[in-house]
Amino acid sequence: MTEPEGCAGQLSVVIPNYNHGRFLETAVAAHLGQRRPPLEVIVVDDASTDDSLSVIAALQAGDDRIRLLRQDRNRRVNAAMNRGLAEARGDYVCFSAADDLVGPDFAAESLALLDACPQAAFAFSDPAELLGDSGVIREFPLYLSAAPAYLEAERMVAIMRRAFFTISSNTAVYRRDRLLELGGFAEDLEWYADWWVNYVLAYRHGAGYVPRRLAWFRVSPQSYSAKGVRDAGAQRALTDRVLEMLSEPAFADVAPLFRRSGLMTEFSLRGLGWLLADPRGRRYLTAHLALRMGARGLWDGLRPLAPLGVRRWLRRQASGLAGRGGDGA
Repeated sequence: MTEPEGCAGQLSVVIPNYNHGRFLETAVAAHLGQRRPPLEVIVVDDASTDDSLSVIAALQAGDDRIRLLRQDRNRRVNAAMNRGLAEARGDYVCFSAADDLVGPDFAAESLALLDACPQAAFAFSDPAELLGDSGVIREFPLYLSAAPAYLEAERMVAIMRRAFFTISSNTAVYRRDRLLELGGFAEDLEWYADWWVNYVLAYRHGAGYVPRRLAWFRVSPQSYSAKGVRDAGAQRALTDRVLEMLSEPAFADVAPLFRRSGLMTEFSLRGLGWLLADPRGRRYLTAHLALRMGARGLWDGLRPLAPLGVRRWLRRQASGLAGRGGDGA
């Protein structure tokens, strides 16, 4: 496939969709209504059986920035994102689920930071949850910096050692060329494909961080990742696959950073058992990681009982930002 010619400084939005027709109009409108509008919104329909195609056709009739790519069969979300990545024309690209939303400053603030920090492979911001169809939003500030900042690889390692967090991929805006260099999203990593991409890129090139809520994802117990995490067999298989990839020469540069930062797919007592049972896993099982896995396993049981304010206070203390101003880009 011939790679599309890039459009300097412009953003391509990729929305993988499977039977989420009822959310598409709102999601697309949120991206097109940005203060810094995207070059295009690419909807990759993964062989939907609902009214998604008619919804997209109606949207296209009103705006020629909307593109439709149709999968010949259901190939799952990573394949849909890779197709959108391959055909995107912008220098920057983001991936937004059909039921996720962005605020009006999402593109402007993310791209401003990337323009200011050419080393960064991507920019991300504070995660937030939209609880089903309730309209209720819960914010989870990361407190990594008081102002937009470039987090170089060593700083990312230090942050991850001190206060583990997950980069919410719905908040990420990537440099398309960096993502292509990595080969896009590994389809066999299932719901960990974006997790892998984010940390490999951050440990190779650093990342930009905007300390604001710019986007939010919809929480559902039936979501792709939520169902997968509950499947112990599938989770263990993906942990094995990550350990295999970390052993490959292509990732020899980042494997030591995964180990030093205590980063693994799952922080739980069962995850601790998986690492102990695998010679590759034992290479990553430092005292720091073992302590983290035990503590996180305990915290997972207590977290539902802790008020949101307490959880935020603990996050701020762990971040090291409490009591100081932080720094910027």
